Amino acid sequence: MLMRQLRLWFSLGACLLGASIPMAAHHSFQAEYDDGKPITLTGKVTKVSPDNPHGWLYLDVKNDRGRVINWALELPPPNVLYRNGFSTSVYKAMEEAHEEITVTAFQAKDGAKHAWAAGLTRSDGKTVITLGGLPQQPYSAKPNGDRKVNH
Repeated sequence: MLMRQLRLWFSLGACLLGASIPMAAHHSFQAEYDDGKPITLTGKVTKVSPDNPHGWLYLDVKNDRGRVINWALELPPPNVLYRNGFSTSVYKAMEEAHEEITVTAFQAKDGAKHAWAAGLTRSDGKTVITLGGLPQQPYSAKPNGDRKVNH
């Protein structure tokens, strides 16, 4: 009887621990990004990782001094990307061609070279993919500085 109760308590504890890990790992937009810092980035796609719970798009962008900086742009979950037209074939083609795209984004609060990608325009200038579901804003700010993102 005692052994059975111990197993029950151990199982319950393991379940609670397992359930708390994903919640602790998730973060909110407001905690990490500043909706008062919209930016427009134009550069070449170096890598796309459409992972759960959030994917990443890496973009080589020239800053105001002409130096190439690799930006890490956080993406929504893969199912949201797919519903908005950003399928596996699209991001693989962009990555393989190192396609130059323009991304509207919200910069990280800590000033690092990563941002939340809200939308992108492909090199043809016509194909626009909404990524983040955030409010529409004018994207006129340009990036500056040259801190690199570790990834």
